[in-house]
Amino acid sequence: MLKKLLTFTAAALVAVAMLPNLYSGDPAVTGTIVKDRERYYHRLKDMRAKDPQNAELSYQIANLYYSLQMEDEAIKEYRRTLRVKPDHSHAKWFLTRLLVSKGYFEEAFWLVRDLISSNSENPELYARAGEILMKMDQREVAKEYFNRYDELKFGEKNGADPMPSYSKPNRGTWREYFY
Repeated sequence: MLKKLLTFTAAALVAVAMLPNLYSGDPAVTGTIVKDRERYYHRLKDMRAKDPQNAELSYQIANLYYSLQMEDEAIKEYRRTLRVKPDHSHAKWFLTRLLVSKGYFEEAFWLVRDLISSNSENPELYARAGEILMKMDQREVAKEYFNRYDELKFGEKNGADPMPSYSKPNRGTWREYFY
């Protein structure tokens, strides 16, 4: 009986001694999933301090700020990302969204134009540029971007009849502004 009790106690002590090693430590070493944003933030900051020219680290920090709705800090980090890597398309896209929400329409428009120059076949970029131009009260220029959006998305060519389609897709809601 005493032998069984001692065996159980020894096993319990080993389990208790192992708990800190199982549930703590660096997530990259232990393989655990950590949902603590502050810890993740500090980890990213430490990594960026060691490698300040790594654009992805600044981009991840900016995404963290964006998810926490800390827009000013996210804008700074997205701009830092673009200083390190000027062709980072995802950083441009999210920076555009933040700049529009803050009312910096002209800078946001030029970022979208830069995205369009690198990916001219993406219809969503033309729609985004048109929306920004609408907010800048430049309806005629916005109309050209919306026409290009319709051309890429639905096969419509500058107000002509659309390409035949069995599904009859809904066209953009932007037409209510002009027609």
